Amino acid sequence: MNNVKRIIMTTVAFTTIAVTAAAYAERGDGKRQEKMVERISSKLELNDVQTQALENFSAELAETRQLMHGEGNGLRSEFGNLIDAPSFDQGQALNLINERAAAVQANAPELVAAAAVFFDGLSDEQKSQVQEFMEKGDRHHRGKNKDH
Repeated sequence: MNNVKRIIMTTVAFTTIAVTAAAYAERGDGKRQEKMVERISSKLELNDVQTQALENFSAELAETRQLMHGEGNGLRSEFGNLIDAPSFDQGQALNLINERAAAVQANAPELVAAAAVFFDGLSDEQKSQVQEFMEKGDRHHRGKNKDH
């Protein structure tokens, strides 16, 4: 049972950091991503090797986010065009989703490997801090979206 709990907590930690990093990367030209790395490095008191692993993980997250966003005007714009059309083209919508999913799937091994290097390089105390951050973030997130 303990291993199952550890796997679940690691998965939740990975997902939380991935979503946070992707959100930061989405909002800027990389400066937010740098600030996020600096903030996490500071909070967890990472050494140089751990910081480099976090930077690599962050870069993989940004790449994955870019793959999801796609070329040109992005997925949101493309779906907006489908919605604005007289008839919603289900085939085109499915193609857009499948293209993005395939791109993310192709990048998944690199993303998971970068996550593993980062998380495996953390001390038990640092991992506990990550779990605390996640719990605080989860409580904060649930408080904002009580209806969901």
